[in-house]
Amino acid sequence: FIWGAASLPLVGMYPLMKRYTNYPQLVLGLTFNWGAIMGWVAVHGNNVDWSVVGPLYASGVCWTLIYDTLYAHQDKADDAKLGLKSTALTFGEDGTKPVLTALTGAAWGCWMLAGHNVGFGDVLDAPLYYGGVSAAAAHLLWQVYTADLNNVENLAHRFRSNNTVGWI
Repeated sequence: FIWGAASLPLVGMYPLMKRYTNYPQLVLGLTFNWGAIMGWVAVHGNNVDWSVVGPLYASGVCWTLIYDTLYAHQDKADDAKLGLKSTALTFGEDGTKPVLTALTGAAWGCWMLAGHNVGFGDVLDAPLYYGGVSAAAAHLLWQVYTADLNNVENLAHRFRSNNTVGWI
């Protein structure tokens, strides 16, 4: 109950973030990925192993920043007219792909670290896990590098393809 209630401030403030911060996608990531903490607590109780949950949570936040920044590029003209903020506007045309590439590396590294810290061992000890998170990261890189930041259909396709990342 306590961990669920602790998420409520994030849930309550997210809808307002496009008016107050250049990084509403970060707040979305912090909110959506609270489930990593909730899942751990549901299975293991309140004794949270932050060496596992921390990297898992961080990887989800990075992933959210990636897909929602690409999504935000669809709305950037309207957002700018309305005075709303987003990472698409903050990173801009030239900064988006380098930042999202770095976030993909961070997500991949955190997925790898979470697996190692939960006891999967080295890469050769759990090739399906490590191969899976590497394939998910490769798919995110595909999204970033093939995104046309000014083509709504292209961006919508990349956004929808995140169900593939989750499936992997």
